[in-house]
Amino acid sequence: MKFEKEFRERCTVRGLDDLAVERAVRQVLELERRQIQRGASLERPILAGVEVMIADAVAAKEAVQEVIMALARYFAVAKEDALAIRLLAYLLPIGVLPTMVERLSALEGDVAAGRVMKGISLPPEGARPEDYPGATKAFVMALETELGPDKARRVLTCNVHGIPPEAFAGERERLLEIGSIDVWLADYHARQMDILKRHVDDGTLWYEQRITPAVVDFVRARQEMLSGVRDGDSIFITKIPYDPDRFIASKDPLERRRLACHCPLAASSITAEGAGVPSSWCACSAGYEKFRFDVIFGEETEATVLASVLAGDELCRFAVKIPASAPH
Repeated sequence: MKFEKEFRERCTVRGLDDLAVERAVRQVLELERRQIQRGASLERPILAGVEVMIADAVAAKEAVQEVIMALARYFAVAKEDALAIRLLAYLLPIGVLPTMVERLSALEGDVAAGRVMKGISLPPEGARPEDYPGATKAFVMALETELGPDKARRVLTCNVHGIPPEAFAGERERLLEIGSIDVWLADYHARQMDILKRHVDDGTLWYEQRITPAVVDFVRARQEMLSGVRDGDSIFITKIPYDPDRFIASKDPLERRRLACHCPLAASSITAEGAGVPSSWCACSAGYEKFRFDVIFGEETEATVLASVLAGDELCRFAVKIPASAPH
C-alpha cells in the first residue's frame, strides 16, 4: 500500500484513534485488492471499482460513511484529487433531507411532516449523488403544496449541516473590535484569500475544491465571494463555484452552471431542458450562507436568493439583511 505512512498520519491528524486508523487502513487495503482484481491498482485506480465497493458497503449496511471517508482521505494523500472530490460528494448529501424533515416537524408538526413525506423515499446513506435529485424534487414540491411557498422557504432556510456557532464566534469579536461592516468584510475577504493561496502553495484541496492561481485571481477580484459586499442595509454574497478551476476554463454555459452548483442533491439534475430540482430548494444554500451572519450579528438574519444555477443563472447570489442593532 503506497502512501501508508502519510495516510496513517492524515487519519491521526483528523482525530482518529488507533483502532479507527487500523479500520481505515483495512478499507484501503480492501480497495487495493479489488483494484488488482480489475487489472488496476491504487496508483492507477478505476473509479467504477471504487464506487462498486461503496455500493457493496451500502447493501451490506456497513458503516458506509467511515468507508467513504477512509477512501477519500487516501486519495487526497495520493494526490488523486478527482477521486477524492468525487468521494466527498458522496458524503455531502448524507443527513440533509432527514434534517430538513426534522426541522419541518419542529416548525409545522408531525402531522404536516407526515403528509409531506407520504410516498417519498429517501436514498440510503452512501447513495450516489445522482440518486438524490428525485427525492429532493419530490420533497420541495410536496413541501410547497402542503405549506405554501413562504412557510416552505422558512423550513428550507436553515443551518442544515449543523455548523456550530463557535466556528464564527471569533468573527463576531473581530467585527465588534473593528466597528465597521465594510472594513470587516474587506478584512475577512483578505484573510480568505490567504487561505486559498496556502492551498495553491501546498497543493491540498480546500474543502472539495482544487485551488489554482487562476482561482485565486478570480476570487480576489470578487469580494462577494467568500465574504460579501454591503450595499445599504444588505450584504450581497456570490457563491464561489463548486469546481472553480474548471468553471473558469469552461466556455459552455450549461457546464458552467453544473460546475457552479455546490449541492449534490441537485447538481446532476441540471440539464439543457432545465433543472429537475425546483430553484426554491436554493433557500437551503441561503440558510448556509446566512448562518455566519446570524452568529456575527448575534441575532437571526433574513436571507434572500437573488440568483441560482437551478433557476438558470450562471452563479448563485444572495442578500442578507443587516439587523438594525449591527455596527455600521
